Amino acid sequence: MDKIISIYVHIQNYVDAESKILKLLEDRAEDGILQSEITSVLNLSKSRVSEIISKLEEEKIVIRKKVSSKSYRVWLSEYSPEPIEGLTRIGILKASEYPKVIKAGKNAFIRVFNNSIELTKALISGYVDIAASPLITQVFFGVLMKNILIFRIVAMNGSGIVFSNSKSEYFGSSEFSTMERNLRRYLKAKGLKAKIRYFKSADDMIKNLNELRGLAIWEPYLTSLIGEKELFNEVIGDFVCCTLAVNKNFLEVNRDEFDEFLDRFDSARVHKSDAEKLSELIGFDKNTIFKSFSSYDFDIVQDEGIVLKELESIRFGGVDEILKF
Repeated sequence: MDKIISIYVHIQNYVDAESKILKLLEDRAEDGILQSEITSVLNLSKSRVSEIISKLEEEKIVIRKKVSSKSYRVWLSEYSPEPIEGLTRIGILKASEYPKVIKAGKNAFIRVFNNSIELTKALISGYVDIAASPLITQVFFGVLMKNILIFRIVAMNGSGIVFSNSKSEYFGSSEFSTMERNLRRYLKAKGLKAKIRYFKSADDMIKNLNELRGLAIWEPYLTSLIGEKELFNEVIGDFVCCTLAVNKNFLEVNRDEFDEFLDRFDSARVHKSDAEKLSELIGFDKNTIFKSFSSYDFDIVQDEGIVLKELESIRFGGVDEILKF
């Protein structure tokens, strides 16, 4: 009996130590942590930490990189700064245009970001391998950094204006995004003179709605909010809301996996059941998400000419080099 109890205690201690290590790595996210620091922070023996990290590394749950002759830095695989063979990490926004992306990335890590700049920076830095984010953001960073390629349009349309009762001269928008571009086009088409106030997230914008004349906001926020609304595409015409870009380093390591991802993306069709998985990721009611699907056009002819037309009024050199349709 004593031997059984001893074995149980050993197993429990191991499980507890592993849980603590995983929690610490989650907290450190992209920064990672030195393996030696895990020992001191969690008050665990070097041998126990080494045993657990080796097991997690074999299971591809963590990645470990040598930074000196006797020192290693450790990350959860989803936060690794470098691509991992056989593993795909996808970044999306807290939005509802991604049912096809989620279907295509059936075995991938999927991370949800609050704004397009954070997401596209993560793609550029290699913390995600594939990103579905606004075209304008991807083009700017792609031309500037030259380490991402755009392969697909994710969806068309899917955003608009929600008005308040305020007489404010300000409209709310996310910065350097499809929302900002569409809001400016909308104001010009309507002949409205207004200023733009920028927010880091849709949730921040909504908190300040009563102080603004309106919000330029995407789905499913648009569907979920109460008030007078107007879809952008009803005023300015159809537009590309989001594109699919990949980090070049990921292609060098996982080209076959990416080609399979694109095949699944191209063949995917959007159904009501897709709203449930998206609901789990972004935290909106599945019925609201499904209702918001009607704001989008998911069945798109994949043609880089559509993207170039969208960018006609923007002076970007080198765009052709990052489009790979």
